[in-house]
Amino acid sequence: MLTWERLLSNWRCPYPDQQPGPSSPNPFRTDFESDYDRVIFSPPFRRLARKTQVHPMAPNDHVHNRLTHSIEVASVGRSFGRRLANWLDEHKLMPPNRSGDDLVWTLMASCAAHDIGNPPFGHAGESAIREWAACHEDIVFPDDLEVSDATRQDVLLFEGNAQGFRIAARHDNPTVGYLRLTYATLGAMVKYPWTSTDDRASTQKKYNCFSCERDIFRDVFEHLGLVASGEYVRHPLSFLSEAADDICYRVLDLEDAAELRIIPEARVREIYAQFLGGPPSKSMPLSMLRGKVVQGLIDESWKVFIGDYERIMAGARTEDLKSSFDGDLKSALHQVKEVYNEIFADFSKVATELGAFKALGRILKALCNATSQLARTKNPSELKFVSKRCLDLAWTKDHVEQNADKAYEWWLHQVLDYVSGLTDNYARQISREIEGT
Repeated sequence: MLTWERLLSNWRCPYPDQQPGPSSPNPFRTDFESDYDRVIFSPPFRRLARKTQVHPMAPNDHVHNRLTHSIEVASVGRSFGRRLANWLDEHKLMPPNRSGDDLVWTLMASCAAHDIGNPPFGHAGESAIREWAACHEDIVFPDDLEVSDATRQDVLLFEGNAQGFRIAARHDNPTVGYLRLTYATLGAMVKYPWTSTDDRASTQKKYNCFSCERDIFRDVFEHLGLVASGEYVRHPLSFLSEAADDICYRVLDLEDAAELRIIPEARVREIYAQFLGGPPSKSMPLSMLRGKVVQGLIDESWKVFIGDYERIMAGARTEDLKSSFDGDLKSALHQVKEVYNEIFADFSKVATELGAFKALGRILKALCNATSQLARTKNPSELKFVSKRCLDLAWTKDHVEQNADKAYEWWLHQVLDYVSGLTDNYARQISREIEGT
């Protein structure tokens, strides 16, 4: 049985010369509040402002990007956190060394960071990285350089969730903006507690841990007690952070589609009305309707969470909370899915995603060629002109020189760090610069 004493651990991954443990105590800010601040003030979080949520390169500033989406998810996460904190207090389950605020900050930090590893161009960026690597294995995995099967899977099944865990957990590369969050927040971020080599990664195309973070992942999950029947299980807070994400993107992306005139506003009103179990309102502002839908979904998700609390605390539940919705809510979610099919088929989105494949492929090719040459020579001064300039484009001279002796396998994940950290517009710019146009 999972216990909140362990689940709300403020330990962090240790520096090389330290033992695992919490940060130095601060009388004015808890470790969990610090987690939220680390996310909000980080370069990876700021870059979300120029990353696609659903509608790429949208000309309308009202349309969500990854940053505004993440802030809204954190807001819904705060609502869940306060409910759970009150419920645990009422049932005398809150650990004596923790407060309700600790739980709220943990959920807000995990929600704010949930998309921090996503590449440019939304999920199309993930697909572009995977498919380009699969079509160019001779470039990504040269025959004369050793790359483990696990790292191959990391690249061929590249996953923004795993990249997010990498950024949130590690500390050893300040150029990327690694965050070194608490174990509790890391656990609350993880929806898919397995690595890229797990069979579930191949079938679901989802996982939360690259091979290079396997040891960190193991330490975090075993310390939190997230092990049942020999397998890692989900942190209870991960169900609420996932629900916050589901609520925001399924409701607010519809509003964006109406704003961009991809679908009529009347249709959005009909779907919102179905969520609310009543007739469509023609007079109420769409934003007010949306607020009522969000609140209703928070209430329903909370009912499912508390109704299945025992299974969740036993590590027995794996599916998301919305899978237990029924009646009008399930029907409304099905309609949302149909609308998404129309959104993803929109001409402007298709055209942009084709461009994303070409742009990201160009960058991957240049950086894989450059880092493979560096892995062979171990000396930046011996690199060919183009490779040297590509490395200069991606990393500082000091970073390249300090890590020139690293294996190509290590550099492959540096390439993924760089590519996934690009914004939509900067990826297009870098692609053009590499091409010389």
